[in-house]
Amino acid sequence: MKSRILLLAVFILSIVSVQAQTQNRQDRDPNKNEDLYFIPEIRIGYGFLDTNNPTVLIPGANKTTYDNYTPMSYSAFMNFGYHFTPLYSAGIGVGLMQYGGPKSTSLPTYLDFRGYLHDAKNTPFAFAKVGVCLQWWKAFTPGSWTTLGVGYKFFSGKQCFTAALGYEFKHITPWNDLLSENYQSGQFSLNRHSITFTLGMILQ
Repeated sequence: MKSRILLLAVFILSIVSVQAQTQNRQDRDPNKNEDLYFIPEIRIGYGFLDTNNPTVLIPGANKTTYDNYTPMSYSAFMNFGYHFTPLYSAGIGVGLMQYGGPKSTSLPTYLDFRGYLHDAKNTPFAFAKVGVCLQWWKAFTPGSWTTLGVGYKFFSGKQCFTAALGYEFKHITPWNDLLSENYQSGQFSLNRHSITFTLGMILQ
């Protein structure tokens, strides 16, 4: 618990620190699409899982939803990168992802790619986040992690925001079912598919 509070405090302090520097750069980069960027984001996701573990299968089927898990997830991300042109940027990111049930937490670490349709203050964009999810609690197993989606960059006053819809895919192999009463170890896989909605703030 103390580690999670510390991570949240670092996330908030990072936003405050960078925000204090944005005023001096407002005139130099009015569209928020040059040089370095820092984009903190919050996300909510709704998903389902499938697995080839026979202990959680519906008879006669080869895949099914794993009912011990709830579909909701809540996340916070920090994206750091560089605009190579006003239309293309790339960087790295780290996140904190909390699942509703079981109450497990993972740490996505990824490459962040963004492409904007126009060199303008308000413009659609597409994005891809590709990386891994690291383990925080035993009910979660590390695995590959990808999010693809589209969004819109817009201004409210002098502050720049992003809103995006995405598809998130997480693949875990091998995966051990730690929650089943019929626990068994083996080379099983678990896939988590989610639809996500994300709000971000562009700070430079």
